[in-house]
Amino acid sequence: MLSPRRLAATAAFLGILTVVLVVLVVTGALEPGAAAATGAFVISLAALAFLVLSVRRLDGKAHRIDLRVKKHEAELARTATALTRIESRIDTLTRAVEQSMARHGEDLAAILASLGEDRVNAMAHAREVEELREEVHELAKDPV
Repeated sequence: MLSPRRLAATAAFLGILTVVLVVLVVTGALEPGAAAATGAFVISLAALAFLVLSVRRLDGKAHRIDLRVKKHEAELARTATALTRIESRIDTLTRAVEQSMARHGEDLAAILASLGEDRVNAMAHAREVEELREEVHELAKDPV
């Protein structure tokens, strides 16, 4: 797209060209057909130059876009690699947590079993102590 300044410069150039060609035709230095052919040739050259500049501009934009895409692809590759490492760490941690939970369950079962045995033993000891107290009380009541 032409900017307003470029459009004005192009219009001024075409105006000057038209005035020069008209002056040359009026003075007889150039025939009207040759002037028209010259004008058409200059206009076609200007259009060709405009197209070349537009293509170069588009090529530059495409190149910058390509560089940006490559940069994003490299970032995505690094992110994918990082995600793979994170996933492997998560898998390792999951296995460790599962093993820890299994050990914890086994430890709890052992503790509960031990507590159960201790309670049973404590109840037996409590009965023995109670029996011993009763015997001591009976002995204390009996005068010897």
